[in-house]
Formats: sequence, structure tokens, C-alpha cells
Amino acid sequence: MDLVTVTIDGVQVQVPKGTLLVEAAKLIKREIPVYCYHTKMGPAGLCRICLVEVEGMPKLQIGCNTACTDGMVVHTQSANAAEGRRSVLEFYLKNHPLDCPICDKGGECDLQDYSMAYGQGFSSSVDPKVPKPKAVDLGPTIVLDEERCVVCQRCVRFDDIIVGERQLVLKDRGVKNIIATATGEAYRHNFTGNVTELCPVGALTSKQYRFKARPWDLRRTTTSCTQCSVGCQMHVDVRHGKAQRTMTVTNDDAISDWWLCDRGRYNINFYDHPRRITQPLYKQNGEWIQVGWDDALQMWATAIAQGVKANPKTVGAIGGGRLTNEEAYLLSHVFRAKGVQNLDWRAGRQRQARPGRGAGKLIDLENVNAIVLIGESPAERAPIMDLRVRKAAFQKNVKLIRVGSYEQPYPPPIPCQDVATVDDAVNALPQNAQRIAVIWDGVDLTLGKTMIEALPQNAQVLTYITGEQPNARGAEAMGMLPQQGGMDTSAMLAAASEGNLAVLSILGANPMLHYPDAQLVRKALENVPFLVVSDLFMTDTAQLATLVLPAKGAFEKSGTTTNLAGDVLPVNAAKSLESPESALTDLEILVGLAQQLGVDLPSVEELDRTVITRLANAPETFTFGDDRYARVASPTLGAPSTQPRPEVSKGQGDTRQGDTALRVVLQSRIFAGGGTSAHDDRLADLRPLPEAAISAQDAADLGVSTGDYIDVVLRAAQDDRSRTIHDLLVEIRSSMPRGVVALIDGLPDDPANCFPEGASVQVSNVRKAHTTMVEVAP
Repeated sequence: MDLVTVTIDGVQVQVPKGTLLVEAAKLIKREIPVYCYHTKMGPAGLCRICLVEVEGMPKLQIGCNTACTDGMVVHTQSANAAEGRRSVLEFYLKNHPLDCPICDKGGECDLQDYSMAYGQGFSSSVDPKVPKPKAVDLGPTIVLDEERCVVCQRCVRFDDIIVGERQLVLKDRGVKNIIATATGEAYRHNFTGNVTELCPVGALTSKQYRFKARPWDLRRTTTSCTQCSVGCQMHVDVRHGKAQRTMTVTNDDAISDWWLCDRGRYNINFYDHPRRITQPLYKQNGEWIQVGWDDALQMWATAIAQGVKANPKTVGAIGGGRLTNEEAYLLSHVFRAKGVQNLDWRAGRQRQARPGRGAGKLIDLENVNAIVLIGESPAERAPIMDLRVRKAAFQKNVKLIRVGSYEQPYPPPIPCQDVATVDDAVNALPQNAQRIAVIWDGVDLTLGKTMIEALPQNAQVLTYITGEQPNARGAEAMGMLPQQGGMDTSAMLAAASEGNLAVLSILGANPMLHYPDAQLVRKALENVPFLVVSDLFMTDTAQLATLVLPAKGAFEKSGTTTNLAGDVLPVNAAKSLESPESALTDLEILVGLAQQLGVDLPSVEELDRTVITRLANAPETFTFGDDRYARVASPTLGAPSTQPRPEVSKGQGDTRQGDTALRVVLQSRIFAGGGTSAHDDRLADLRPLPEAAISAQDAADLGVSTGDYIDVVLRAAQDDRSRTIHDLLVEIRSSMPRGVVALIDGLPDDPANCFPEGASVQVSNVRKAHTTMVEVAP
């Protein structure tokens, strides 16, 4: 590495050649003020507040865009630099409103701080301030106060450089400059909340946090986000016992790259929801009655003991993907101690969580030659990982290839090549590619295995599996898989539906909404004599239980989680956060169950320092795409492995009446789900509307347009209303092949898993978007 020596305020420091002065100054803990500059976006050279004095140069230089050279002598606190910053600040304050007492940024505002440090304390202007609109609704998450904006353009550059959406732009000129959306429509994507942190003043503020607190009112806890499998580090700020906001952890380069997705940032207001389960509930004669914890645990333990005594194969447990490592381990440990081997974490479509050979870290995505996306991309399953992918393709010139995708195309700045088959993906790889990253959703085992085997043998392959559940990889490592002839989730449900399962315990999972066949799940759960569910809310699964146990959420418990890259990350209970008095963590629930069953447990020290670390870092015993634990046919919802996507033949007659056959595929959305997101009232505008995405050819055959409403019916069950989804909004998507309809997975009001995987459906009851509904008097 070529190093240069630079002297900053009398302190010598060696830095790599080309390092910017603003970054070099940080090494000696010297702050150079900035507005437009940000470490992750590089220099812009717009705000001029970063003026410094460099010996040998006749004028002040901007520290954000001046590279260090050998022998350079810099003064960041000289009288000339201070005078330059004073002049710049005077212009910023010329039209800035003096509303600090009511501004959400008060107490953590750069303009406020710099005015105190470098400002003159009075204005030289006698002209009135130029007024601009206040409290402009920019979208479902952001409010813009145009008067406060200093036009640093951090938000615009974030939307361009980091996300690639290019929705935010700078409009007008001079004193009339404002931030707006390019099309005039609402500002909406999965990362909008980051601009409120990037804004150095109070121009962009969060709708959820407005007028809630001052920084000094908050108690802060650093933890790991458990909304998806990335595990971003975040700060949780609490006031009056309620989580007020989450904030990014700077310098978290390895995991979050300093960003948060909107799910992690905003899905925090469910902890005090009135529908929260606050007491153990027992179903007696079809009615729920409240019971104490001692009685609940005793009934549960008695049912397990009796079931094991009769036949251990009639007892099973599902859960782990939403539990901490410690909870997943204890769940496995307690049941195996009683001879139960029917254990599984897979309550949805995903079949595998650990990638086996070639497991990569998130930061490695920036140092590969190509990234291949198979199955569902991380765009909705692991959004911050998707930002890594975009960064690699847009900023690092990494070749991005997406195989057989039905998703929306990447925004135009992100260079992505869409191909139909695995063979096409291999042919699209750069010549002599030495490092290739494969990102797979873990659903179609055949597809994953085929992709890996088709890659060049001399290339280093890094593999990643984006999890449906946040701790899928941890749960798998902790032993939540069937062993010694045990049954997986599919086999347990099949056995239960035939009346061959006596006791089933489901912790932190909702198979009624996420397992690929809801009718099988309902039949199975209704036939289990003793069904125990632990959750925060009365989900569709909990409604069918015999015993419901009130659990705590991620901000209410401590432990560890394992992200998709294998990093063991801390989960810390938020300080001062109030929880329902009778709710327990799943760890506490399992400890109570173990005591009732007489099962010895490892000590906390042994659990944390030995068991978790050993299991999480154990060598992989299976490979990518292995079907070792796949007892049922692999799901067929992913893209085909080597054959082009087929066209489904069309029927004859009036296609508007549903003669066109369509094959169902399911797609994730970060705000779908029947648990925390469904019980967070402030997320109403962020939840996806039920939609059906089809190709332009199918739309023409059906006579529908974007914005129309349709019903989708299972072809084999025309008279079965449970096999119909009503009022789906039509979306014509360019990436959709003919004969396929994409539905959103996990919407509680319109559960797409009412159809079996890969089901053949047809459209009925088309309502045109422009049709006016007229009420007719009886």
C-alpha cells in the first residue's frame, strides 16, 4: 500500500495515498464539519462548510474533496478556516427558520452545532426570510420542511448512488431550490427512512418519530435487527417505556454497511398493541379461558410426557427461525431429552439455510467478479443485502445475473442481466471469472444444486441463502432438524392430518400463513389433540391451538442470532421498554417446561460460550442444494433449472370468464405477514395491496389492464370458496412469462397459500378500474 505522511493541526499521520482530508482528520479525532459529504457516498463539493487551510495554497480548500499528498500541512482550526466557515454559515442561516424548539432535529442537528461552533451569533441581513412550504407530505414515511433544507443533496445522492432508484431530485434554482420526487408521486421504496438520518438538519423527518422526543430523553440500546436474516446492527431508542425509533450503527461495515431497510426502521410499534397476548390461554369447550403459567406449563408437560410414553413419534415441535440461538437450542435439547426427534424450523417454503461449502460474508460481495441470483432475489427477503448487491453492480462493476426471475426489473442505473436458465447464466459470466457469488432463496433444492454444479470448476464460489425467517441458519445449526428417523414439518403435518400426532408445539412460527398448503395445515392442526403455540399475537395458527403462550419480541429479550452469512450477533433487550407483565421470552418458557419435565439444562455460561459458539461455527456436514432433509418433493415455485420457462396453453372461448390457465408463483414483500407487521398500525400505508402480476400477453388474453381487479380461482376447485382469492389488483409486469401469475406470500387477509404450490388457477370476475359502481335501490 502506498502511504503518504500528512500533518494535521501539528499531528503527523500516515494514510493511503488518495485519502481525503476529511477522512484523514478522523484518525486523530479531529472533526472537519461537513453537510454534503458522507463516507459511503464520497465527495460532492457542494456545501463548502469543510474549508481548511493548506500551507502552500493561496486559498482555503474543501476538506471533503482534497486528497492527502506527501508532506501536506493542514490547519483545520486556523483563523482563516474559521472565518471561511463563518461566512458560509451566514448564507445558510440567511433564510433558515429559527424554529429549533419545535424541530425534530433539535439536539442532534449539524447546523445547530456548527452555528454554535463557527457562527457569528447575529445576521447581517435586514431583508425578510424567503418563506417555503412546511410539513410537505413526501410519502408514507417522510415529511419535508422545505424552509429548513440547506440543499446539501445527501438525500438525492443516496437515492442515486446507493439505492439507484433516482426518485428524489433537486428542482428549481437559486433560493427556490427544493427537494421533490422526479414524477411528483409519493417517495416509496424499501430504504426511504435512511434519508432522515442523512439529513444534517430538520428538513426530512420521520412520520413515526415526529414530535415524540428529544435525544436526551431517550435510553439507547444497541442490538441486532431480527426482521430478516441480515442482522443489521441498530440502536433502539426508548422513552416512557415505548420504542420511539431505531437508528443505524455507524461503522457497521461488515453487516449493514451503515443502512437500515424500512421494515427494520419502522416496524417497532407493535409492542404495546392492544391485541398483544398478555396471559396464557387454554381452549376449553371451544372457549378461551385464562390460566396461570404454572398450570399452563404443567398441562403442556403432562401432554408431552403422556405422548412420549405412548409413542415418541406422536410428539413434535416446529419453530426456531424466529427464536434466538439459545431458544432454538433449548427447544431442540428439551424435546430430544425426552426422546422426541420430530423437530423442524421450516414452517414455510424454504428447505435449507446453511450454504455448506463456500459460505461467504456480506462484505465479500463487493470483491467478486459476478453475482448470480437464483430463486427469489434478496430485494424483499433481505433488503440490506440487496443494497450490497446493488453497490457491487453499480459502484464496483460486478456482473449481476438474475436467473428466471419473475420480479420487477432493477432500476435502470443498476446493470442487471436477466436470463431464463442456468445454462444462460453460466454463458453470461465474465470470461475467466475467479470469484462468483451465488445468492439463493433455499426453496428449490434442485435449482440450487444445478446452479452450483454448472459453475466453472476453477472458480471460487461464495454461497448465500436468504432466509424466510431471521434466524433460519441459527436454528438449523442449533439442531432444529429431524434426526434418527424423525419427521420434518411436512411429514408432521401429514401425520397430524391423519390423526397420528398427539402433541405438537409451535414456537415463533405461523405455518397457517406461510406453509405452502394452508388447507393441509388447517386439517392437521385441527386434528392434533394438544396443540401449543407461543407467539405475540393471535395469529391464524394460534387460533387453532389448545394452549397459547404469550411470548416476548426481539426488543424484549437477550441472546444471539446467526445471520445468513454465519455471523453470530448479539440480541439485547431494550432498556426501559415495557412488556406485558405475564409475557415471557421463549427461553424462559422452555426453562419452565424443562423443569416440569425434569430435563437438566446447561448453565448460562456453558450455553453462551460453549454450545452456541461451537454449533454456530461447526463445519458444514452437507452441501449447497443437498436434499438430505427433504422428505417431500422439492417446491417448484422457483425458476426452472435448465429448461426455459414454459408457456401454459390457453383454453378457448371467452377468456374473461376464466378459461386462461395460469401457474401460481409466490413472492415475498418485506411488509407482508400476519404477526408484527400486521399489528403495527403505523405501517398501514406500507403494507402491500393484494396483487396479481401477469404478463402483457396474458393481460391481453384476459382483457385486463393494470389497476383492474380480479379474482383468482383454483381450477380444480371451482365451487370451493376457500380456494379463491378475491379483489386482486392487476399488475402487468415485463419480467413475467406467459402462463404465470405472481401472488404475494404472507398476506393475512388474502393468503396465497390457499393454493398448493405450482397450482393451476384461472381468473374470474374482472372489474375494470374505470368502472363506476352504482348502488341500485332494492
